[in-house]
Amino acid sequence: MPSATSSFEGKGWFNAALFRKNMTRFWPIWAVYAAVLFFTLPMEIILAAGRGYVRADLLDQVESHVYGAISNTVFVGVIFGLMAGMALFSYLMNNRSTGMLHALPIRREGLFLTNWLSGLAFFLVPDLAIALITLCAQAVAGAAMPGLVAWWFLAQTAVSMFFFCLAVFCAMFTGHILALPAFYGIVNILAYGIGTLMDTALATLLIGFNGGRFSSSVLVRWFTPPYQLMHLLEYTTSYTPYDDQMVSVATRGFDNGTPAAAIAYCVVVGAVLTALALEVYRRRQLERAGDLVTVGWVRPVFQYGLGVCGGMTLGTVLYMNFFDRLGTWAFIFLTAVCAVIFAFAGRMLLKKTLRVFADGWKGCAVLAVCLLVLLGGARMDLFGYQKWTPRADQVVTVNLRGAYSVPNDGGRYADYDITDPEAVAQVVAIHAGLVEHLDAMEREEAARWNGDERYDSEGYQIKTVNTLRLSYLMADGRLVERLYNYVPITAEALTDPNSYASRLQALINRPEMVKSAYLGRWSLREAMDAGTAEAVGGYLNNTDDDGRYLENDLTAAQARTLWTAFQEDLEAGRIGRRYLLDDRDREANCYYTDITLSLAWPAVGQDGTRSTGSSDVTFTIQTTSTSTLKALEELGLRDRLLARGAEASGGVETVLAERAPTR
Repeated sequence: MPSATSSFEGKGWFNAALFRKNMTRFWPIWAVYAAVLFFTLPMEIILAAGRGYVRADLLDQVESHVYGAISNTVFVGVIFGLMAGMALFSYLMNNRSTGMLHALPIRREGLFLTNWLSGLAFFLVPDLAIALITLCAQAVAGAAMPGLVAWWFLAQTAVSMFFFCLAVFCAMFTGHILALPAFYGIVNILAYGIGTLMDTALATLLIGFNGGRFSSSVLVRWFTPPYQLMHLLEYTTSYTPYDDQMVSVATRGFDNGTPAAAIAYCVVVGAVLTALALEVYRRRQLERAGDLVTVGWVRPVFQYGLGVCGGMTLGTVLYMNFFDRLGTWAFIFLTAVCAVIFAFAGRMLLKKTLRVFADGWKGCAVLAVCLLVLLGGARMDLFGYQKWTPRADQVVTVNLRGAYSVPNDGGRYADYDITDPEAVAQVVAIHAGLVEHLDAMEREEAARWNGDERYDSEGYQIKTVNTLRLSYLMADGRLVERLYNYVPITAEALTDPNSYASRLQALINRPEMVKSAYLGRWSLREAMDAGTAEAVGGYLNNTDDDGRYLENDLTAAQARTLWTAFQEDLEAGRIGRRYLLDDRDREANCYYTDITLSLAWPAVGQDGTRSTGSSDVTFTIQTTSTSTLKALEELGLRDRLLARGAEASGGVETVLAERAPTR
């Protein structure tokens, strides 16, 4: 007969003897906790004070240690919160100790409160002691920061108690001491894990799905405590440049205001977890001690949750490593089969026997059918996700990334924010063309075609696979993303002006796109507009006749001359021509020589601090870049170009003497 679950009729709400017993019996936990905190905060300050820093550097070191300690509260809290929870509520995992303690004249609420307060003492007393020692160490060093230390004390106590409350909450649902850390770890990462599984499954089943949509969402972060707390306690350090006295000042600040948000999260969520844990404890059946799951309605949740999560994880691993060539239906079948296996395993753990097929096959069969329907429906795109394209007049901005092109210089990777209506319409037309060739993209992903298919008999590239990511900011405020990892680009498609490949090559060769590719940094663009960006050095590189890499340094004067020439060619559209294939046209237009220029310009930060901005610009010399070629001639560097052809008077025509290695 199940035991009664109501509270004991005794009037005790707190047991001082049990509290003292907890403090003395489990002293290694709070003692080690205090030792860890001592060596991570006050000891670091004491050591810094003994290194003979000047006052400014000492203050910087002390502040750095306290900020680091605040950020590290999560790592300490995760470990010691679990240890305290396991120790103080371990009596619920053993029939003998459970019966003994619940025979005492104290209510269940009293047992719970006494152990909970014991956990509070485990953390509050050491935290307070370490805070006082830290203040004393700072005062002796002449670098007192009481406000920052107070934030550390509040954050450390709140975070440690939060994870202790989470461990207690998990302890109420299990009667097995070894299951507690497993449940605790699962609860900590459950939301992120489910988000990752959803991302992986949908990225496998839907062409164009961006794999990080769920796992990186704000909702998942809020329900993943370590993730959320590390986010709230993250800080950054910025340095002002050296002044005339060669002093650099570090400024630190929390990225999300103050630790108050993290403390509030811990207090509110920790209070909710504590209340729920107490309610479950009041209704707990004591004879469940030793069971993996002690709450009746949680048992099927555990069984089928393990089936779904384990099935999707193992199914994904098997598919990606062994069966990916069989197509996405193989992934769906593997996931369903693995889910059934894990569901039976979960039932075996709950029943403590291997004989679970006779009474468990129906539920497992329903689970398999549900997964087949859900994943199969996604695979068949019942909701039209893959076929969706926006209307150009509904798009405010589109960001285009990927579209790798040759030559392999600073303009190889596209990352454009496009607002021009004509260019937006061109992007939408490219997207529509991709949607019409979903089958081709799926074949390319599954085929892993042989590299020999990329080139023709003369060694020119005729086929490749590209990557394209589109992020639309819609007029209604939505952000819609599509990611295509296997976009086929063929020489035949590039001859058709209406193909997505031809449209894409035309798009990345728009003058504003070429400029953005080479001068992508906003600070550099602003410096160029202001005329303050100056070349301070650089180098010219190519290969010799034996294929060896050569690098020729440029003086500041040479770099300035070439920078001026490059800007002239860029404005005139004579340099930066992009090619999606390393084909005959690319061979005819591009030298196998790159120039890298190091640029610098004065910059002013938001706080008024002055610094020097810097960046490198790398570009391949092309036969059409007349200003750059003329500058090389004037500088006496024309002979350093990789000699691959001759120039005809009727225009620039390069006749290759031999095939150079592609960059």
